[in-house]
Amino acid sequence: MPTTTDSPLLRATLQVALVIGVIALLYFGKPLLLPLLVAGILALIIDPIDDKLRSFGWKPGFAIFGAFFVLLLFFLILFFAIGQQVNAFVENWPEIEQSLSAQLNKFRSNSGLGSLIPELPSGDPDESMMADMPVSGGSILSILGTTIGAMGDFVLTLVYVILLLTQKQRLRHFILRLSPDEDRGLAHQTLNESRTVVQRYLRGQLILIATLSVLYAIGFLIVGMDYAILIAILVAFMSLIPYLGNIIGGLIAVALAFSDGGGSYAVFGVLITMSVAQVVESYFLTPLIVGDEVSLNPLATIICVVGLAILWGPVGAVIAIPLTGIIRTIFSHVKGLQDFAFLMGQDKIES
Repeated sequence: MPTTTDSPLLRATLQVALVIGVIALLYFGKPLLLPLLVAGILALIIDPIDDKLRSFGWKPGFAIFGAFFVLLLFFLILFFAIGQQVNAFVENWPEIEQSLSAQLNKFRSNSGLGSLIPELPSGDPDESMMADMPVSGGSILSILGTTIGAMGDFVLTLVYVILLLTQKQRLRHFILRLSPDEDRGLAHQTLNESRTVVQRYLRGQLILIATLSVLYAIGFLIVGMDYAILIAILVAFMSLIPYLGNIIGGLIAVALAFSDGGGSYAVFGVLITMSVAQVVESYFLTPLIVGDEVSLNPLATIICVVGLAILWGPVGAVIAIPLTGIIRTIFSHVKGLQDFAFLMGQDKIES
């Protein structure tokens, strides 16, 4: 006779309660978990550098500093390159805003949608779209507070990266000690596979972003877009968000091309550039560079990306794929959870 704990209804109830509990933990634990998980992913990226330096005879402290310096140098170069473009963009924002207003008013009058699209002020800087927006001390302090908070989270994340690298052996042995003696070999294999999956995926994505940035920049420069390099980097980074990122990035590029006053030539040029780059990415770059390391099916990918975007914002959408890849790898080795790994994956279904 089945016991109370063997009741299917009770098991289903406990599983639902567990899911709700995990979602609540992710939502309310965001201030702690988000920087920690981002730091964990960054630490996995530079961990091979740390291991390589140690193999050269470097002491652990110097090896960690060398790996961290590479990461810091990457962010400094990235921020400098983007900052130069953003600075020029901000300085010319009034002209861009007036051009966008003029283009939208022209489209409004030529399309016959005057009753649906309100007329925007153009020509006089004092009548710009931003002129009527209230700018108070409170709003300035709010923006300043948000900026300081973001910088604080970034610094905290870098601190976590260093600490995770210094304690990586202890954390690994802690997980192995939690496993029963007969399952320690399986736990060791799971840890290695999870690390390999994330490292290969993220390295491939970085190479993919750099390649797409070059392709987009070439196309946007040929079209004659202003701030082509900034827009190219922005659109390329949007590809970190599967499916949705390319759509959002494409809309941003088309809108900026429209605001430049290039007309249909610029818009079609951007669309052709995006289309060619997407074909190259889908059929050549992704299979060659990224491969199929994470092995998530499209439905699981979208659900994970949208779910973490709701819970943790844009950063959650970016880390959704590597985080879910780790979870799927763990599920594939845990008895009772292997069916969920199959549901999330792309394994062939035998007829």
